[in-house]
Amino acid sequence: MKRLIIGIYKKIKDYLYLTLFFRSENKIFTHLTQAEKIKLLELAAGSPVGSFVEIGSYLGASSCFIAAGIKRAGGKSKLYCVDTWRNDSMSEGPRDTFDEFMKNTFGYKELIVPVRNTSEAAAKLLTERINFLFIDGGHSYEAVKADVELWLPKLNSGAVAIVHDYGWAEGVKKVVNENIKPLVSKADSLPNMWWGYLK
Repeated sequence: MKRLIIGIYKKIKDYLYLTLFFRSENKIFTHLTQAEKIKLLELAAGSPVGSFVEIGSYLGASSCFIAAGIKRAGGKSKLYCVDTWRNDSMSEGPRDTFDEFMKNTFGYKELIVPVRNTSEAAAKLLTERINFLFIDGGHSYEAVKADVELWLPKLNSGAVAIVHDYGWAEGVKKVVNENIKPLVSKADSLPNMWWGYLK
């Protein structure tokens, strides 16, 4: 019973926080939970200044919360949002979502750099080292493994790697367990999002 009450209290607290301080960002359609939005903001705010990368930006909700974390930390980092914006991996089917993304992220335009390309092509274009990586693109084992192999070598020591859909997608979980966990010094998770800091 105590655990249930604590869980309800946390959900109400998260809802009020997001409603009061991030009203427009919180209205963007997303598959992120309230707790995941807040955690992305906190992880971004706690990361060293530098290049941040998000693989799979969809309509921009996660991008806004990462950018809000960058802003909270002084606004000196850049967030590279990598997506084709063709909606290939989404259950609703293919459609061009780039204009919606640009509209939704307008308030953070000084922090966000959209990279309209595949993950593979973007990894060749972005050559700098990274302090923050959020992977939320394709959910198959092959897609996630490809993203990890392309982007993990670009991470600085101490950088955070975050992977969404860890709770339900077996391919995602397998890649995290096989390819990322052995490289991190500390890790944590929410029911559907995992993160760890590179050694």
